[in-house]
Amino acid sequence: MPLTRRRLLQWPLAACALPAGAAGATLPLQLLRTGDLGGLPWVEIDLQGRATRWLVDSGASAALLSPALAERLALRPLPPLRVAMAGGVQTLQRALLPPLLGAGMGSDTPAIVLDLQQLLGTTGAALDGALGAPWLRERRTRFDFARGTLQWAGPSADPPDGVAVLPLRWEEGLPVVSLALSERSADEFVFDTGNAGAMLLFARRAELLLAGAPPLPETAVRELGGVVRARLARLDRVSAPGWVARQVPAALESGPAARRGLHFDRLAGSLGVALFESGAVTLDGPGHRLMVELPGLPEPPALPGGFGLRLEAGSSLTVSAVFETGPAAAAGLAAGDQVQAIDGADARQWSVPQAWASLAGREACTLQVYRQGGSHRAELRRERFFPLLR
Repeated sequence: MPLTRRRLLQWPLAACALPAGAAGATLPLQLLRTGDLGGLPWVEIDLQGRATRWLVDSGASAALLSPALAERLALRPLPPLRVAMAGGVQTLQRALLPPLLGAGMGSDTPAIVLDLQQLLGTTGAALDGALGAPWLRERRTRFDFARGTLQWAGPSADPPDGVAVLPLRWEEGLPVVSLALSERSADEFVFDTGNAGAMLLFARRAELLLAGAPPLPETAVRELGGVVRARLARLDRVSAPGWVARQVPAALESGPAARRGLHFDRLAGSLGVALFESGAVTLDGPGHRLMVELPGLPEPPALPGGFGLRLEAGSSLTVSAVFETGPAAAAGLAAGDQVQAIDGADARQWSVPQAWASLAGREACTLQVYRQGGSHRAELRRERFFPLLR
């Protein structure tokens, strides 16, 4: 499953307050799917008479917008920032973003002008910007993934029955919750809707788990200015008071490039969208709490497995990687196979999000692929095949 992480934690924060008593807003919520679990939540917002698409990213400590949108709207430029990143120090342009969602829903907001393809690869081309933690901190934001809606509201309200309430604090401007892995002591994780997967463990915590782990499959975690390697596993148990998640897919950062300084060493990792896709989760910024609504609480069913492959799109949709011991490997698929059809539908010109969207919620699928020598048919069924860590 492809993973993306944005290193925006050290950027200055932009103030974006919601006046007391302001009306809320409800918008259709969609997922930009980058793998076989989860997706990146985005909404469409009318901005100065134009429909624009915004990633809602609680793991970003600043608002972002594309250079094309900044130019199209003739936004007022602000002094640039120099930021230390994985690829070295970069100078980033800024602009003043006008209020979104109409009167009463925020003031002008300083935003980083950045091509989102640098963060998300080719899937970033579908987005005009990102609303980060400063936008969410003064709001109660309910991500209802099961119903496909996103709701912004004003003052906090009492949670309904059957909701797990996790205390939340703000660390360097980002929402942080306390979670325990198996029987270990609780540690702190960023609630990160810019993480399409379930869980990402930063280097400090990952090293402790990797020390006694069996050999694990590896993937690349893209971030601004570089790539960090990560090992893939399932965590036997992740818990907080009132909520237990079982067999949680996790990426464990590995290698010296994963080190990012003291702030990242203080945090254990990132909690992503895939854990909440069967229900809803509310980030109550003013109330300092995360409210989890999942079927079967306090211990909802384990997440579904995966198909064991990654995809990329170029001149055609192609298998970019196959994980050993997974369903794709067992079916004989290999990196470089060109995907001709998914469940009988012509998929040759599909984008990666389009392909994964067609498989969302499916327990099985049929791929028709072409490689040198002819066409091959592969029957796949989801499995939980990553090694289990306790």
